[in-house]
Amino acid sequence: MSDGQTIQLGDLLVKAGLLPEEKLDEASRLALKMRLPIGRILTMHGHVSEAILAKAIEVQARIRDQAISIDLGIKALAMVARENIDIDQAVEKLTPKAKPLPVPTENRLGEIIMAAGYATPKQVQEAMVHAADTGLPLGMVLVSKGIITRSGLNSALGAQRLIRLGENERDKIIFALKEARLRAKSFSETLRKNAIDPSVLEQDFGVGELLVMAGVLSESQLLTAKEQEVVDGTPLEKAITNCGAASEPCVQTATQLLKMIKEGMLFENQAANILKKIQFVTSYDELNKVLASIDEIQEEMGEEIVEVEIPEILKKAGLLSDKELQIATNLALSNRQPLLKTLIDAKLVSERNLTIANQCKVYLDHKLIQPNQATIAIVYALENNLSIDETLDSFGWSAPA
Repeated sequence: MSDGQTIQLGDLLVKAGLLPEEKLDEASRLALKMRLPIGRILTMHGHVSEAILAKAIEVQARIRDQAISIDLGIKALAMVARENIDIDQAVEKLTPKAKPLPVPTENRLGEIIMAAGYATPKQVQEAMVHAADTGLPLGMVLVSKGIITRSGLNSALGAQRLIRLGENERDKIIFALKEARLRAKSFSETLRKNAIDPSVLEQDFGVGELLVMAGVLSESQLLTAKEQEVVDGTPLEKAITNCGAASEPCVQTATQLLKMIKEGMLFENQAANILKKIQFVTSYDELNKVLASIDEIQEEMGEEIVEVEIPEILKKAGLLSDKELQIATNLALSNRQPLLKTLIDAKLVSERNLTIANQCKVYLDHKLIQPNQATIAIVYALENNLSIDETLDSFGWSAPA
């Protein structure tokens, strides 16, 4: 869908004359600070009524589905509020010579979820009411009610993306989605079985995953943003800021850090540590000050602030050779993939070994153990099928040595 066929909810309300622009700016700041959807902030503070918000969401959906133009949607919403009529009546009044356009709904998320048997019409209808009341996306409401799993929602969003691409029949995609649900298989697997290429749905380690790794986003917040990306056609970075999960400066910095990771200039954990320090900044001036202070601390402390990296921990524990690390580094640079992901994909390190090394790194970074203790702990933990926490507790090494 082109950018010309989508409009943000707040902008729609402003252009329809139902919300002053300064109130939208104020609500946007509060949404970011409180990490709540902007629709919920607007109704909580009485800037718009629940009824108007619901109408605005419906108009936005019709614009997105190309049932009406943005200009007609704005005029219709203003008329709905002014004359207390429904949207169909407003559209008919504004286009008297043409029959009201049918509203395509079969490719909306709720319809796809029902078609695949994840939820009943009643459950979806109740969830839509709850979504309008809270400002939360429909999919996340269904997840919160236990009607669909996060994995199921991800699959449904993937199906919606494939349907909108128009390269495969809707019925085939829905059949693959239903099969994934009934047989407890991955959606990618059932798509392949039905001769549909799932590669468009396969996503690399991206901005969202980096923000989750840094603790800036939760898995639920990332899924909410991805739902907005698919349903509204909003770029993921913008969707993350829209749902109040992270500030624009933080997301932009994450984008740059991700580029540095893919170019081999940073490890994922180094980028995550930087994001942890800037996650609460709300302006670029504040961002620059925080980044400058990080540089100053590093210059003053020199080697004391240098953290032990995961590959080094693995090498000292005998779990990764210099040659294997070199191979992984070359592959990571060639494929523009994070080094740690490459180690797993190339089967140079097992997920279990990487998990143990990550656990050990936390203690090393906080100076709770020494490198030689880390090596002993890793070997012991792997041999005895223990976590690093359990191993250190059994050795009495959970305090500074």
